[in-house]
Amino acid sequence: MGQHKIRNVRLAAMLAGVFAVAALPAAMADDDTPKPIKLDPGIPGNTWASIAKLPDWSGIWELDWMHNRSLMHAAPPRLTPDAQAKLDIYRKGQAEGKNVQGESANCFPVGMPQIMTQPYPIEFLFTPGKVTMIIEAYHEWRHVFTDGRKHSDDPDLAFQGESIGHWEGRGKDQTLVVDTIGFAPTNQIAMGIGHGPQMHIVERIRRLDDKYMEISTTITDPKVLQEPWTQVRTYRRDDGDLREYECEQNNRDSADTEGRAGERVGEKN
Repeated sequence: MGQHKIRNVRLAAMLAGVFAVAALPAAMADDDTPKPIKLDPGIPGNTWASIAKLPDWSGIWELDWMHNRSLMHAAPPRLTPDAQAKLDIYRKGQAEGKNVQGESANCFPVGMPQIMTQPYPIEFLFTPGKVTMIIEAYHEWRHVFTDGRKHSDDPDLAFQGESIGHWEGRGKDQTLVVDTIGFAPTNQIAMGIGHGPQMHIVERIRRLDDKYMEISTTITDPKVLQEPWTQVRTYRRDDGDLREYECEQNNRDSADTEGRAGERVGEKN
């Protein structure tokens, strides 16, 4: 057999092997790829027609500090003894000049529930079976599935958790109830207060009128909280659009391993 024929035979064998390997995932995909969820048209928000009947949350929404001043003097959550001891250590460090900066100073996402209390706007997008919250702070987003699904038995732990929701009420006064579990270990209920593996957050989101929205947030965590902790916040509808938020760009608000404020190396002018 000539050299050209030998090369052609070898090339054909190599290509056959490549195509066989490439075909394997496709064949597996036929069996293993999750099938798309068939949306029940009877569930509010599962069709474009029913979305048109939901409250108008267009525009962007920001915390309204005039209406939320009372939160600054609200009673703190009642912690379990173990959680209180950890908070005492945290505050002792603050008195010593530590713990004055969290990991968010290093551009680490704060996650739920603190992402909803940032001084940056939020935009809501409605699509069939889902409400998406786009949050300017840290370029974060939250998916709230309203298609009737249940929580995963073992959800992936994420900064924003796993959220499912449903609509209550009628017409433009409907309330979106959001149930969230499965949080990243680094999330905090509040500064210096971590969370346990069973933290559970329920939000009730409703529009008060054309200008204001109310979000009532109840946190349950048997390892950290002695009782459920509820806070109600008011958001104001505003003009404009979300802006690009790149925390790493020219970031000078860094924190060292002990939470002390510092300046990133090489960023002095």
